[in-house]
Amino acid sequence: MIRTVVKPDNQNISIKLPKNFVGKQVEVIAFTIEEASNIVGVTDSVTTHFASEKVLAKDWLSPEEDLAWQDL
Repeated sequence: MIRTVVKPDNQNISIKLPKNFVGKQVEVIAFTIEEASNIVGVTDSVTTHFASEKVLAKDWLSPEEDLAWQDL
């Protein structure tokens, strides 16, 4: 997973993806930081999920983790 914050100076944004993304479906979602903080109905658990995602990804996105889950 790649996550980045950009501040575009025009309506075009270019994203350079890793080679292993080529040929795969990639979802790109764009919203302003202000929109994210004003979403009605966002619960604390959802906020916690997004806050924890980057830290947890260090453990999730590893060859060892892939090996552990390969049979599911």
